[in-house]
Amino acid sequence: MATRQLDRLQGALLGTALGDAVGAPFEGRHGIATREVEAWLASSAQLRWTDDTHMAMTLAQVLRDTDGSLDTQRLGDAFAVAYESEPWRGYGAGPPQVFALARGGMTYLEAAGSLFSGSGSFGNGAAMRVAPVALAARGDVDQAAALAETQARVTHTHAEAVDGAVFVATAACVLASGTGDRAEVIALLPRAADLLPSGRVRAAITEIIDAARAGEDPAAVAHDLGTGVAARESVPAAVAAVLVGEDVTSTLVAAVLLGGDTDTIAAMAGAMAGARYGASSIPDRLLARLEDRETLDELASTLLTQGEPDHTG
Repeated sequence: MATRQLDRLQGALLGTALGDAVGAPFEGRHGIATREVEAWLASSAQLRWTDDTHMAMTLAQVLRDTDGSLDTQRLGDAFAVAYESEPWRGYGAGPPQVFALARGGMTYLEAAGSLFSGSGSFGNGAAMRVAPVALAARGDVDQAAALAETQARVTHTHAEAVDGAVFVATAACVLASGTGDRAEVIALLPRAADLLPSGRVRAAITEIIDAARAGEDPAAVAHDLGTGVAARESVPAAVAAVLVGEDVTSTLVAAVLLGGDTDTIAAMAGAMAGARYGASSIPDRLLARLEDRETLDELASTLLTQGEPDHTG
């Protein structure tokens, strides 16, 4: 794999964690001032991430240990152990319910499917953590889509939640293969959207992309669609931030300014922007503040090289 693509896929994982940490202090707010976000970016405080990155790292560790394959029971157990070790990371109500039901004898797929009167969660929890599958798939869109769906269903079985995860993973893959040019990004993102079945997530993403293509403000469309925890709102919002931003940092600022579920919107936008621009484009001053950056680098490196022949002997 070309060095540039490796850098961009690594950027997807670092961008997830950075976006999560940048957006975390503003979660649930609306009407956020640009100066507030810029002041946070300019500070020296540690950039601590939430459950978004905690689950992404767990997924990355399982993919590392299984050479890029996924078993839903093994992944569910790993998620449960991670949650029990650090429940204060800001987990939503759904995953702990799934973990408890699984401890009672249900499979994770059964437990996740039983939530919300059997409809499953349509939240963004599967999409926020999905970046590692783009690395494990080495940018292969079809493999990333399959892995994204498998990891999603451990906690989120609703079609919209699955669609959100598949889109973020495959968008990272297609963006990592491009140049980062905005016109090209507008042309590439529909390739990921076209992998989704017809539904509310695909329709909302398409509306955002069409607005950018027509010269309209994608962020304004995202505000109209909503910026809550539903995948059909937050995933399109993350796409809007990617289309507004001119680098990783400005993409994260745009994501936070949308308000609402800011940590997760910024995490997903960070995954896509990281893939668009690459890890090497992220300012060192921000990475130096990022919690456990070394582990993120190690996981990215392992996922991007596992299975390759060893030429050192």
